[in-house]
Amino acid sequence: MPDKKALPVMKYADVKENIGNGKPLILSFSMTHCYSCLAMSKVFAQVLEIHPEFQIYSIDGQKERIITRDIYKITMMPTQLFFDAEGNEVFRHEGAYKKPVLDIILKKYGFE
Repeated sequence: MPDKKALPVMKYADVKENIGNGKPLILSFSMTHCYSCLAMSKVFAQVLEIHPEFQIYSIDGQKERIITRDIYKITMMPTQLFFDAEGNEVFRHEGAYKKPVLDIILKKYGFE
């Protein structure tokens, strides 16, 4: 069985304009050498295989330190920020989720 793929890492500058574009969005901040970060990225990649219309982006928290620290006040990795369709942060989670738990959270925050 092939290993699951991870989300491609994006630059914050390339995705920030999508926040508040009428659809909910997730920013997943992580680091390349973090096991939990990679596991979370693979779970999000699974979700996008089923729902390619979802807006879920992986951001390198180390390379984007100013964004991570100064804008979003993130103190640990991985951290996922959930935004509603209007661009309001409605939920944040530190650590990794298993897919069944993530499915519940996605439904709760408008990813359907």
